[in-house]
Amino acid sequence: MGLSADEVRTALTIIAAWRDNAEAPAPCPHCRTPGLTIVDRSARPYAEWYHLSCAACGLDETIHIPLGPPVMGGLD
Repeated sequence: MGLSADEVRTALTIIAAWRDNAEAPAPCPHCRTPGLTIVDRSARPYAEWYHLSCAACGLDETIHIPLGPPVMGGLD
């Protein structure tokens, strides 16, 4: 089962809320049932990866958010 573009946008909003309060029940972006499991598998500073799973509808997806390369400082 893949997520539609609208569901991916919803998932990104849900992930942002989860990052602010991981204890609050998160709704599934597919079926809207509370109880979404989110696992942060990120490889910062290069990318964020979140595994989403829902027992109610069987959702089993990973969201990838590429990040910019680390900025090297010191050239003034």
